[in-house]
Amino acid sequence: MRRMIHKRATRQLEAVYEALQGDSTHPFADEIYRRVRKKLPRISLATVYRNLQRLVEDGKIRMVLLGERIARYDPEVSDHDHFVCETCGCIRDLFLERERQMDLAPLAQAGFVVTSLHLTVYGVCHMCSQQAGRPGTTISSRAIMAQSGHRAAFGQLVDADSGCFDADV
Repeated sequence: MRRMIHKRATRQLEAVYEALQGDSTHPFADEIYRRVRKKLPRISLATVYRNLQRLVEDGKIRMVLLGERIARYDPEVSDHDHFVCETCGCIRDLFLERERQMDLAPLAQAGFVVTSLHLTVYGVCHMCSQQAGRPGTTISSRAIMAQSGHRAAFGQLVDADSGCFDADV
């Protein structure tokens, strides 16, 4: 029988966790590393990665892959989806109502084991659409939402004072 190893909280772990709190940008590990180095100048990138992994395993943060091969980290651990701006790359959390269930039976019948399901909506954020002279909510965004079985109040998506919308939906 394996003995449970009690992992103690360290100042490095605390600093990594604090670097993510209140951050809705879903930073990469190297950005978190830069933030933590301001507080702990001798910390290594490997230590930051180890502590990020521990925080993920402990359920205190989420690791997300949003069409990229490099992990991003999200302090929001509740069930939610994401919006990714195709122009500037900003990422925002979406809290959408799921109106219908997706039929995953064909995957199970083919031998796949589904562990989670997340929706990533791609489009153009408010700031980028203003710069391009396009309205903030496009027909294609609505169509994506309709096809996915998700619903959101689009009027709440856009915050005119931010580069990307700030409102959680």
